[in-house]
This record gives sequence, C-alpha cells and structure tokens, in this order.
Amino acid sequence: MNANIKKIIITLFFFYSFTMNSQDLTDNLKNWSSISVSYEINKNFRIKLGQLFAYNVSPYTYSFSQTKLALSYKIKRRMYVEGGYVRGLFNDSRSLRNQGATPGWFNTLTVDRVYGNFSYKHDLVKRLSLKHKIEFQYFFPDIEKYKTRSLYSARIGYNIRRSSLSPYFEAQSFYYQGGDISNGIKRLRFKLGLSFKPIKRSSMKTSIYYLFQNEYNTDQLPDNDYAVLGISLSFKIK
Repeated sequence: MNANIKKIIITLFFFYSFTMNSQDLTDNLKNWSSISVSYEINKNFRIKLGQLFAYNVSPYTYSFSQTKLALSYKIKRRMYVEGGYVRGLFNDSRSLRNQGATPGWFNTLTVDRVYGNFSYKHDLVKRLSLKHKIEFQYFFPDIEKYKTRSLYSARIGYNIRRSSLSPYFEAQSFYYQGGDISNGIKRLRFKLGLSFKPIKRSSMKTSIYYLFQNEYNTDQLPDNDYAVLGISLSFKIK
C-alpha cells in the first residue's frame, strides 16, 4: 500500500475515534475538525472523501458529524461541477425520530442528503481571487425546516507573495424550501480564515477559520445560531 495512503487511513481512523459521545445540538461555541482526500482519476475527474466532526466547546461534547463522498469534474481551468452524497450523524432525539431519522452508529440518528454544485474562480487583481459556488441539496428523510436547500457562496482569497499563506473571507446564503416553515433565505454564514501548506513540498493543505452562523425567519421553529472555531486538512493523491 502507498505510504501516503497509509498515513491518510491512520488519520481518518484517528478522527473517527472521537465520535463516542452524544449531546443535543446547541447554540454554543463549537469546534469543527475535518479531513478530506481527493484522488485524481484523470485530468478532469476527481473522487473525494471527506469527514467532519463538530463538538460543543463548553462543555466539550459531541454535536454532530458528516461523511461525504463526491465526484468532481473540471469543465475548464477554475470551473468545476460536483455531485455527491453526505451522511450526517446527529444526537438521538425525539424530534429527529419523529421526522423519520434512522438509527446510526454510537447512539446517533442518521440524516442523508445528495447534492450538486457548480463553482468558478477568477482573479480580481493580482494574487486576489473570487470564487463563486452555487449548490442544491436534497435531504431524506424530510427535515422540519426544509426538504431541499440551495446555497450561494462567495469567497475572496489573497495569496501572499512567496509563501503558501492565503487569508480568505467567505459569505454564504441558504434558501430553504419544502419544510414546515415558509420558503426563503433563512440562513447566513460568514467565515474568516487562513489556508497554508504546513509542509512545503507535500500535497497536504491546512485551513484554520472562525465561522459565524445566523438563522432567522424560521416561523414557529427555533433559530439555530452559533459560532465555530475550525481546522481542516486536505490531501490530493494523483
């Protein structure tokens, strides 16, 4: 087995070892840790595997996790389409059971979704770029707040000269449809982060970030607002 693949498998196992606790989804500060691997099938196609874990910071307890499997196609330079499947593991609750969520690992309940997106990145000025992404998501079972969800994100990034450092700012808006509440834009997210290569000549990329989410106009259902301190690792395999 390739040495890089062995390292990635060990890292994935390490992340999985933290999914043993259970706690209701809350509005307090969270810590998100994620790892993703992409494998180049050919010059246009890539297959992707990703894992995200979310924890409440105080007290430090499990919030939720997501596993993603996707296929990406490069239309041309900096322009992509992607489709995939995401499995979410949430805390066991009467509300999710009533919505049809099925039992998952470690006393959790499962909510699945499929998605497709289109992204395009272009330069604004030298070393300053803007990336657009439009995504459509379909959930099963149906969620109280939505059956389908669409989002638009815009990410501005700056590549610092002669380094791998790239500070960025990203804004996202979410459109909910098909749930128990009225349709419309119901969620905003803002992310401020820094991406870099911790090892200069490696395929690994790291991002650390702060994220703030504001949900509103959800009628009789409670809003889900929270802040996140996060870190993500990504690997590319050719």
